[in-house]
Amino acid sequence: MPLLTWDTSYSVNVQRCDEQHQKLFSLINALHDAMSVGRGRSVVAPIVQELAQYTQTHFQAEEALLQQTNYPNLPTHLAEHKKFIDQVGRFQQDIDAGMTGNSIAIVGFLQSWLTNHIKQTDRQYAAHLNAKGIH
Repeated sequence: MPLLTWDTSYSVNVQRCDEQHQKLFSLINALHDAMSVGRGRSVVAPIVQELAQYTQTHFQAEEALLQQTNYPNLPTHLAEHKKFIDQVGRFQQDIDAGMTGNSIAIVGFLQSWLTNHIKQTDRQYAAHLNAKGIH
């Protein structure tokens, strides 16, 4: 059973952002699913790596939209993205240093951060982008 299930409460009414958010959900769910069958430690490194790479792609695309449309809360939004990137980087450093990584803590952080970020921070830009013709 997936940890995160996409529904309309997560939608920011911008198709490409919603699709990218759904991909992030799938990566977190992949880690959760592996943990539920005792494989969390064996998949945590590749999933965290893929998540770090995909998050960069998503953040760049999202930030480009916000910059192009002069989103007034862009500095705050960028700061939240930086905090996430920094934390995922710390997870990667721990894994690279031979620490097996605490997959429970990682998936808990990812679930909490992503759901809160989408529902609180990202939802704030929805009306702004929609008013600029971006859906």
